[in-house]
Amino acid sequence: MRQLAGLLEMTVPARAWPGLVNAATFEQMRAGAARGTNGPGVLKDPAAFFRRGTSGAGREVLTDAELAHYQARAATMAPRDLLTWLHR
Repeated sequence: MRQLAGLLEMTVPARAWPGLVNAATFEQMRAGAARGTNGPGVLKDPAAFFRRGTSGAGREVLTDAELAHYQARAATMAPRDLLTWLHR
């Protein structure tokens, strides 16, 4: 986290780090998944986004049609090299 702040040239007060680190834990992100959303949206349950904390787990819950729809939509929103990196 400190490395990221440095890369972004952000100054973070020392007293803020414990709270930031705690907020970035898997458990805290999952517990607060519904905050800041306007209803279910793409996800039926916002907390489902944080199932296990591993990449690619969404493939286990999407149908082939849903996955194809996602891939087609993503292709309109980002360059191929970015998507290749993101989905590695």
